[in-house]
Amino acid sequence: MKDEIGSIVSGITVLIDRKVVLLNLFQSEQVSERVFGKLLNDYGGKLKDLLRSRNGKIADLRGRLGEEERRLSDVAMKLEELEVRRRVGEVDANVYAQETDRLKAEEREFTESVKTMKTNIERLARVFTERKPSEIRDLETKLPPYETAIANLAEKGKISVETLNAVRQDIKETLEFLNLLILDRKEKEKELRDQLETLQTRYKLSELSIEDYERRRRELQTEIDRIWG
Repeated sequence: MKDEIGSIVSGITVLIDRKVVLLNLFQSEQVSERVFGKLLNDYGGKLKDLLRSRNGKIADLRGRLGEEERRLSDVAMKLEELEVRRRVGEVDANVYAQETDRLKAEEREFTESVKTMKTNIERLARVFTERKPSEIRDLETKLPPYETAIANLAEKGKISVETLNAVRQDIKETLEFLNLLILDRKEKEKELRDQLETLQTRYKLSELSIEDYERRRRELQTEIDRIWG
């Protein structure tokens, strides 16, 4: 399972990287429209297959995780019940020790299984785990200029409208995917920048001293930098 997930995650990363390089070559007219279209279709098809595998794995793991968590909860209840039965004198010391050892072994097994599943779900959900969040954000910002450059080629009659539409659809889907990977960080940055704007307004209204304003401004900026570090 671990190797399979690693293959899916690395494959997605590699294919997106290749498509970005291919777009760069095409917008700078270093590759023919025919070869570009073939490779874009090839990479796009493989990427869709990997994303389907990824989504299927995530759904399967989440279903199994729920079941393992229920089993873990049942074991915890059985341990508590066993302890109560011992205290009221229903279960003798030998039986209690044997059953406790058996249940605790199950508990350890289920705990490890739950931990592994959560780790695998996180890996599949994030992808690009070896990249800094800022690198994913930078990759995201590269795509719209490529679309603009390729649209200019279409306006000049150098490429077909069909190729332009294929590029636009591919870039749209890639941007949506990348956005999901860092959406939580974007939302956090927006929240902090709103706080920064509020801080500046309060300072302009003389609610804060210059010292308090500068201290809090530095704290907020550090938090923003940490998001993308």
